[in-house]
Amino acid sequence: MTDGFEILNHDEVVTIEPDTFNKLDIAKTFKVRDLITAIKEYIGAEDTAEANLYTQGLNCEVLKFTAQGWIKGKVRLALEFCPDEPDSPLDEIYEIHQQLQQIAKESVW
Repeated sequence: MTDGFEILNHDEVVTIEPDTFNKLDIAKTFKVRDLITAIKEYIGAEDTAEANLYTQGLNCEVLKFTAQGWIKGKVRLALEFCPDEPDSPLDEIYEIHQQLQQIAKESVW
């Protein structure tokens, strides 16, 4: 089941309410990559290994619920977006259908 969020591309543009980010040096309207850069600068990760958390990812191991053990791979942060209104009526119908399928899977008859 999805929660309506989708990962934004680094070149997509976001505009926010003024004074949303008081501690980040970023304009009201920005590209996703600009926010990532501002966060890296704020936490002091620019030009460090930690900066890869926002680009290529960092080597890690994850213990997933669906796995038999630890899985090696990479982890990275992303900016996600969820529209207030579905794009079309079909999107809302699809979401309801997904929710009903999930409920049916979780139900014990």
